Amino acid sequence: MTGVPSRTRSPDDDGQVLLLVLVYALIAVALLTVVASASSIHLERKRLLALADAAALDAADAVDVDAFYREGTHPGSGVPLTDASVRASVDRYVGLTGAAARFERFAVAPTTGTPDGETAEVTFLSVARPPMLGSVLEPFSGGVPLRVTARARTGLNGS
Repeated sequence: MTGVPSRTRSPDDDGQVLLLVLVYALIAVALLTVVASASSIHLERKRLLALADAAALDAADAVDVDAFYREGTHPGSGVPLTDASVRASVDRYVGLTGAAARFERFAVAPTTGTPDGETAEVTFLSVARPPMLGSVLEPFSGGVPLRVTARARTGLNGS
């Protein structure tokens, strides 16, 4: 039996497989935590964007009655909107839906209004907290800031 290598284990190899399994398990848990947190933030942003879309659609129908009766509509243009009519419609919609209670640090951005008198532009601000990383990241940040903007135009044309 000369020349055949021996297959005995060295005492230095004890515990190496256990360490490898623990490292792989830690990497898998970290990966799952990051994916779950990113998914949660993405879904929170989508919910906020859906609210902004609905508020913009509602605000696009918020006709400034004084401007409508004073100027009417012009061929090819929609119903006249003003910053005040859009903002009032958005504030009313947010109050009816209870958005401030559903989103953390919810706010309507000051840029909400109409850029051209025909388009309602709604911008909402909020903060999302990752479910698994929230307590770990809390000392470093107040959460992930979210900002969404939705635009809508009325379907009415004066043509």
